[in-house]
Amino acid sequence: MSSIDPMLHIGLNLHGAGGHSAAWRWPGTNPSAFFDIEHYVRAAKIAEHGLLDAVFLADTPAISSDITHQPPLNGLEPTLVLTVIARETERIGLIATASTTYNEPYNLARRFQSLDVISGGRVAWNAVTTSSSATVANFGGQEIARADRYRRAEDFVETVRALWLSWSEEMIIADQAAGVYADQRKFRLLDPDTNSFGIRGPLTHPASPQGHPVIVQAGGSDPGLRLGARSADVVFAAAGDLTTALQEAERLRDLSRQFGRPAAPLILPGLVTCIGGTEEEAARRKEQLDALLDLERAIAALARSMGLAAEKLSLESPIPEEILPDADNVPFSVGHHRTIETLARQGRTVREIISSVQAFGHRLLVGAPEQIADSIEAWFRAGAVDGFNIIPDVLADGTAAFVDHVVPLLQKRGLFRTEYRGETLREHLGIPLHIEPAKKAGTSAV
Repeated sequence: MSSIDPMLHIGLNLHGAGGHSAAWRWPGTNPSAFFDIEHYVRAAKIAEHGLLDAVFLADTPAISSDITHQPPLNGLEPTLVLTVIARETERIGLIATASTTYNEPYNLARRFQSLDVISGGRVAWNAVTTSSSATVANFGGQEIARADRYRRAEDFVETVRALWLSWSEEMIIADQAAGVYADQRKFRLLDPDTNSFGIRGPLTHPASPQGHPVIVQAGGSDPGLRLGARSADVVFAAAGDLTTALQEAERLRDLSRQFGRPAAPLILPGLVTCIGGTEEEAARRKEQLDALLDLERAIAALARSMGLAAEKLSLESPIPEEILPDADNVPFSVGHHRTIETLARQGRTVREIISSVQAFGHRLLVGAPEQIADSIEAWFRAGAVDGFNIIPDVLADGTAAFVDHVVPLLQKRGLFRTEYRGETLREHLGIPLHIEPAKKAGTSAV
């Protein structure tokens, strides 16, 4: 395991109405939850009551699919949502997604550092690359090749990190009597002639108590794995089975060693949970949710995620192996594709795949609290993960089901905290701050 802390790390994914595609139709759910700030605040408060490490917001800065029969996933800009949550909570971490493809390093660094200060040091940035056609259309319509996206991402992350470190800890003097506020010579400026974006800095204010935001990376492709191994503190993975998870974990840890890092990133895959009081109740809940799916739309979404024509898929038949695309050629998440490919090679029908694959291909657990806790413990003790990013099937009631019934079981087993032991997200995760500016960013003192 990567963490110096032997405890599980658990986050909550504020995944719109929930991890199941039909969550927005579930009784008691606000159909417009995707832009309801109170929906997100309520879930975050429940998560903090359960002592979870953080809440996490994904983001796509576009309407990426037909919303005639399905609302968007998340509509509000993540750092603004988390700013509100920061003022309504005290300890829980706040993780926001922002693209390295369609942002500029200075503005992004400043936005996240401001949120980190506002929250008292509870923020992380989930750095992703972006390739969806809807997003491309909102930013000039020029698609960027995958290799170029990741090359930019590596430089982007290191530049942002250097900007976050542009105020040294010793520079503020604040001597009111003498009229001296700071030692200007102690700025750590970037060299615009050597960093990829021509940036000098510094940012407009100093850092939070945790030094700078935690860096998270979510991507299952080889370039994504490299980016996580080189630059991330935490990696969000998508692994459908324990064998694959162990293999991917070892790949990440081996790459981290090659980059000379003292510790590999924490590995926190997504986990979709469907919880009932008993196994039978959970199965019945899942059946009721599945009955709300628009199957025609679900087939179209499955085909689109794999770059296939929908007419090539038949609901009660397996996906023919000969039409399965290579992972390097899929238009969306590589992790999502691998989950679907595994099920397809097992001979699962399209209906079974649709039922099994929710929330972009993350593993689905359906069961009583004991079964959920057993699976979490098994993966953790095997060394495949450092914890999970929980995606309740329906956020409105699934969050409380996990916090009230699964968390206590993990606590009784000595696997999860019984109180917060720090104030910052770094303290929750057991991740120390490394102060040296990134080499590739081209930094220098004034």
